[in-house]
Amino acid sequence: MAEADDFKLVREIVAEGGRRYTNGNVDRSRYRRLVDLGWLNAFPTNMSDVMYQITQRGKAAAKRS
Repeated sequence: MAEADDFKLVREIVAEGGRRYTNGNVDRSRYRRLVDLGWLNAFPTNMSDVMYQITQRGKAAAKRS
């Protein structure tokens, strides 16, 4: 079940062009939640960095309130 923070984060990512890059030792639990919801795809770029990209489902979720 999606929470208000999930919708807020997915809207931020859509507004930034549909991608979010995380590097280093950061808490990625918020992003993993969106991956589990099918709103983002995760692409590890190396051992410590991940590129997240919005999915069609994520775009639709961003339009909801």
